Amino acid sequence: MPMFLEADLAVETTRFWHDVARRRLVDQVLLVTTAKENVDGPSTHDLIAEELRRLFAGDHASPPIELVRCEHVTRYRASQLNLAVEQARARFAQHADGPAGLWVGVYNADSRPEASTFDELRARIHAEPDVRLFQQLVEYVVPGRGDAGLVAEGNAVLQTWWTLSHYVSRNARGRSGSTMWSRTAPYSTFGHGEFARLDFLDDIGGFPDFAYADGLLLGWICRLMAEPIGLLTSRDIAEVPGSAGDLLLQQTAWLRGLLNFDATVRWCRSRGLLRLSRHEAELLRAQHAAVPLGWGLSTLAVAASACVAVASLARRGRASQSAAYDLAVLAGLVSYPVIPALAWDHAHQQRPSSLSRRMLATATSWPIEGLAFWPALRTHLMRQQQAPAKTPR
Repeated sequence: MPMFLEADLAVETTRFWHDVARRRLVDQVLLVTTAKENVDGPSTHDLIAEELRRLFAGDHASPPIELVRCEHVTRYRASQLNLAVEQARARFAQHADGPAGLWVGVYNADSRPEASTFDELRARIHAEPDVRLFQQLVEYVVPGRGDAGLVAEGNAVLQTWWTLSHYVSRNARGRSGSTMWSRTAPYSTFGHGEFARLDFLDDIGGFPDFAYADGLLLGWICRLMAEPIGLLTSRDIAEVPGSAGDLLLQQTAWLRGLLNFDATVRWCRSRGLLRLSRHEAELLRAQHAAVPLGWGLSTLAVAASACVAVASLARRGRASQSAAYDLAVLAGLVSYPVIPALAWDHAHQQRPSSLSRRMLATATSWPIEGLAFWPALRTHLMRQQQAPAKTPR
């Protein structure tokens, strides 16, 4: 678990994973901080170390959880992940039938996976021995800290909806890999709630560090190698940004990451890892380009059409014969971003809300997510910094 500038979550995260380790749900938990964190006051590493000392003082069972510090400073977090891989290799590879028997899971500081995750993973590994990469479903929740409001509630709905609808359908389409349509399903991994077999990581040289968003890169490499990504139905419960400004920064960084697919194709080709045909690679490239482009354009299209409908109503008046048509168009446009709120299951939400509030929240959050495409596109075309030093949750 890479930890960077996580002082607000360090103690809570340490307690959660100490409990996971205490129950022996996994063989080892590694919390990996980085030397690039330079702050006034206690660092993430300091806070975790202190909490582990306190927890171990009252626990004689010595649960398998450890804190390590990555001294190799790089732009992205891949150095922290690869340090964890080498630690795991040194401790477990000889007892796990080599690299093909050792799995490495990745979570973020705010991840709280369901306890069923790890038993499900073991069962799926046994049932699907040829799958070398798994991604679990994610349910997004409003942070229990701070003053998160409507935007955060709406974003939790929309991100969860996307995961349980779009991602699941694309993963199902790509699972067989027996047809061109299956091999070119546009999906990847998330960077948290993902599990990679060590021999897969060895084949690609470890977690990728040639661009931002190693989670996307990892899954794309897997797909370009014509391998499937298995799906776990147990949820990783993860937080959304608490404010509109943080959401805009996060979505801009994510969308900027989505624009790195071409770089991934070039990277795979240069290393002899591209196993798709030229036509399949081009089709997959086109579909991946359509995802962020459609995200940005649909927001503008719906917002502009709604403005036109409102202006038409104002100009013609509600009593005109075309008023019913304008109202119907406006209602359809407004309902488009709030449909996910109607199907929202808020079982894990710390702040359950009414249907009307969820609908208002999704309508508030949706345009921010879509508008983030344009600054992401600008920085991509100008080849500027791919992401902030710390992407907000």
